[in-house]
Amino acid sequence: MSDNQDPESPRGAGAPKLTREHRESILRALKEVHERVHDAYPEQASPKPSQGWVDRRRLLLVDLALHLCEEVVKGETLGARELAEKVHSVLFVAKDLAPGHALEKAGELVLEALGEGDPDAHVD
Repeated sequence: MSDNQDPESPRGAGAPKLTREHRESILRALKEVHERVHDAYPEQASPKPSQGWVDRRRLLLVDLALHLCEEVVKGETLGARELAEKVHSVLFVAKDLAPGHALEKAGELVLEALGEGDPDAHVD
């Protein structure tokens, strides 16, 4: 699939919306994975950049990504500000695991965009 192709286009305009049952099922699965991530999180801090530190950052990134997923799925509408804040958090931690890929700059751009957008915007 090209970068410009809409992933929704094969489904067509008449495709059903995300049902309450599907939403609840996805949220239950996310909660289960979230609990597993929390169970796996090491209690002891590790020096940077040891394998323990990398593992902690990986699990933190997964945790933040799960929060992002929950934000996207949890309601009928999507809080644009909350979504952008969670994307920023993901990018902030991802920069540690992918140094040199301008993820910190991407995170800064997300925060800048928050100042430009409507703080009360919701997407249906």
